[in-house]
Amino acid sequence: MSKNFSITFRKNVISFAITWIGLLIVIGIVSLFSIWSMNKSYKEGAKLASQINQTSFQITSAQVDFKIQVQEWKNILLRGKNISDREKYLSSFQNQEKNVNDHLDKAGSFCSQTSLNIECEKIAAIQTEHKRLYEIYQNTLLNASFDNYEAIHQIDDKVRGIDRNLDTSMDLLSSNLLSKEANQQKETLGTLVEKYNALRKFILVFMFIALTISSISLYSILRTTRE
Repeated sequence: MSKNFSITFRKNVISFAITWIGLLIVIGIVSLFSIWSMNKSYKEGAKLASQINQTSFQITSAQVDFKIQVQEWKNILLRGKNISDREKYLSSFQNQEKNVNDHLDKAGSFCSQTSLNIECEKIAAIQTEHKRLYEIYQNTLLNASFDNYEAIHQIDDKVRGIDRNLDTSMDLLSSNLLSKEANQQKETLGTLVEKYNALRKFILVFMFIALTISSISLYSILRTTRE
């Protein structure tokens, strides 16, 4: 009788221990997988938000350089009567052209790493428009006369206001990208909260199941001792 009791008791204790070990292993595996999934979602969301931010930054930088480029054009008209000054500001104008193109190229590169196809198309359109305006500015200078105010005024009239649409397009695109960055951050946070809540719910349900199984196992052990 004592021997049978010892064997039965030992089996119940081993069964109880194995059950708890199994439950702990399952909880551990699921928890680790959930943490890995949350970390992956965070990294992917943060990377995408960063790419959108960089795209917006490059567009804003291009806009700033374009404004400077237009100002250099005005300097050419204001001080172009002196050949050395004209060459100086023309060189600055051309350098700003390159700076704008560099920023737009970088913006296009960052944008291509996202799924913002519409915004990428807008960047390409801005690049095309900027090149078109540069050609207009350059062609306007050909055979231009800086002899008197009336001649300079005629040069200015040919290009007056042509920069406004491009400047507005850059401004709107930059603002739109910042809005999308904020939405991406909210989406990432929402995903993390959703996965956290799912993990918490799983652990609570599983712990309830574990406690129920443990109670049954303990009851079986106690019943064995009474017998």
